[in-house]
This record gives sequence, C-alpha cells and structure tokens, in this order.
Amino acid sequence: MPPRSRSQSLTIPDNRQIALLIDPDDTWGRSVIQGIAAAVRNVLPWNLWIAPRDRQWRLRVPRNWLGDGIIAAIRDDKTAEHVRGLNLPTVNVSSWEKDASDWYRVKTDDVKRAEMAFSHFRARSFSHFAYYGPPSQRYSPSRGDHFRKVVQAAGFTCDTFRGNTTTRDKSSVQERTLQWLHQAPRPLAVFAADPHSGVLLTEVCSAVGFRVPEEIAILVADTDELLCNISTPPLSSIVLASEQIGMTSVRILDSLLKGKKVKSKVIALPPLNVIERQSSEMLAIDDPLFVDALRFIRVHAHTGIQVSDVLQHVPLSRRSLEQRFRQLLNCTPANEIRRIKIERARQLLISTDKTVEQIADSTGFCASGQFCFAFKKHVGQTPLEFRRQMRSGKLT
Repeated sequence: MPPRSRSQSLTIPDNRQIALLIDPDDTWGRSVIQGIAAAVRNVLPWNLWIAPRDRQWRLRVPRNWLGDGIIAAIRDDKTAEHVRGLNLPTVNVSSWEKDASDWYRVKTDDVKRAEMAFSHFRARSFSHFAYYGPPSQRYSPSRGDHFRKVVQAAGFTCDTFRGNTTTRDKSSVQERTLQWLHQAPRPLAVFAADPHSGVLLTEVCSAVGFRVPEEIAILVADTDELLCNISTPPLSSIVLASEQIGMTSVRILDSLLKGKKVKSKVIALPPLNVIERQSSEMLAIDDPLFVDALRFIRVHAHTGIQVSDVLQHVPLSRRSLEQRFRQLLNCTPANEIRRIKIERARQLLISTDKTVEQIADSTGFCASGQFCFAFKKHVGQTPLEFRRQMRSGKLT
C-alpha cells in the first residue's frame, strides 16, 4: 500500500514519516526491515512506510508524500536519483559504491566476509580458489576483489568469473560459466557472489556432471533460506548481520533528524557466521583416516569429546594424529575440538536466548566458567559482551 500524504486522515501528524526503500522479497531485506522495526517499536515516534512502489513496481515514494527521512538500499542510478531528489536525511544500507559519499551508509564489512569465506575453505584444506559473480545490480564488483586479495595475501591464486557485462541473458551466462569451469583446476573452492549466482552455478554443474562438493565446492556470500535450501545440493552460506544493519541505520537517521553529529560516515558490520550445508562439506584432503577423524570431531565436538575419543574412532596413534593435524590444519586435535565448540556457541549466542550456562552445556563444556574463559580467549570478548554487540548493531 503506498504511503499517504500528511493531509490524509490516517496519518498521525506528530510522528516522523520514514520511508523504507528496501525490497522485502528476500531474507536479507526482510531481516534489515525487522531490525529497523525492532529499533523503532515503542521507542521512536516514527511511521514506517515499508517498500512503497510506483506503477512500474520500483521502490519509490509518491510525489505528494511529505516525509522526514529515508532508509534505502540504493543499488542503481535511477533509485539514487529518486532518493537524491527527495532531499531528505538518508541512510543507505546497500553495498552499492557509486556516489557512496552522498549518504551515510551501513553495510556489511566485505573484507571480513572475504576472510570468513577463505577461512571456511582453508579449514577444509582447499588450495584452488575462485570467485563467481555474474553481472548483477544485487552486489558490487568489489566483492570479488576483496576475496581475491585475501586469497592472494595467503599465498594462493584466485580465478574470477564476472562474465560479459553487456548481457545478463541466463543461457549466455550458463554457457560462459561452463567454459570457465572446464578450464579451472579441481577440486575448486568457489565463493559465489550471492544465493542467485550460487544456484545458477549448481545448475550448470548438474547439467554437465560436475560433482558438488567433490569437484566444485560452493559457498555463497549471503543467506537466502529459500534459495539456499532448495538448491541441489543445498548451499553453504554466510550469515550477515542484517538486523544489526537495520538497527544501526535507525540510530544514524534518528541522530540526523535531531540535528546531531554522526561520528562515522560509513559503518561496516562484520558477518556473523557460516552455515555449512552440503555444497561445501567436502574435505579436499587425500587422507581417509584424517578426514574420518575430522568429521568425527565436527559431528561430536559439542558432546564434550576428548582427543582420546577420537583415537578410539580411528586407528591412529596419538602422535600420528597430532602430526597430521599440524601438517594439514596447522593446529592440534584439541584445538580443532575447541574451535568447533566455540563456533557452535557463537551461533547459539546470536540466534537463541539461551543462558550462558545452557550454552556451555549445549557445546560440551564442563562448566560455564570454563566456557567463558575459553570463549574470551578465542573471541576476545565474554559471551555476554559478544551477544550484546551482535544484537545492538553498535556503532564503532
């Protein structure tokens, strides 16, 4: 329903009129809007006009709308021109980099996202990397540049597929993708720009018989529950701090509306975690006993297992197991058990309201004190500090 002008009876004159030019048709957009609504509810006198559209179904506010501010995901020149013409305090929540200095921005930290993707693949011992980003307005080309730089800084090479920017015809993109894959080394770890490109990549692999994840492992840069889960196989994905982006944008816009100075023009929030699904669960290691040990750890770490339990599962001496872990993962079996437990704890702190004691129990720690000590040593914050920061969208 399009927003009404203030002259119409259903508008509350004393409230601020805020338009959210954010598409709610995907998980990211809905999460950002949820964060905005949570920050505003019972706190700020704002009327939120969610995703107003024009006759061409573009995100637009009508000409007679008397608004006070805008929170927008600006991804193209036309939307930028529309928002600029409104001449209202605006916060941009997209990663679109053109005319970036025109607005205050809250976005995902793309360097941290690239580092998280690379770490996910390296933990599975991949040594061949690529970025897959067909032309689209949904993401910035720099997303691939950041991943390539992270890969190269670690001493590896990174191939890049961006395709022909003059056409977005699906069949044409599929054909070029196939040619690209045939020339790539395998097993190949592919960081896909978003869930749409990830699904397209799995479709091409399926059509020509490339096995996912055995030959082509895929991790996508954002999470869309529908697309990631209906893909064949389901797509591993990075979970972004979308709600925190929404909350932070509210804080900035509220300051602008009150005439207060905002410290930072751009706020970049790190992603939260990786959801591992079938598309990247493959371990690129030609050592069946080590792979078996690592899989045992990843399945059972939260139950409180020790290294001795791993040794009962695989026919290796403790010394041999330690040597293989140091050679292949640059850590000990005990380090890996602890890392998996901490990662599970991070996810529970973000996605649930469980107490510290409950999370300690759910992740295999003997007591909450032991859990808090290990968590702070690994993350640099106590569990409650981490939870508060992730949920507050704190400005830095």
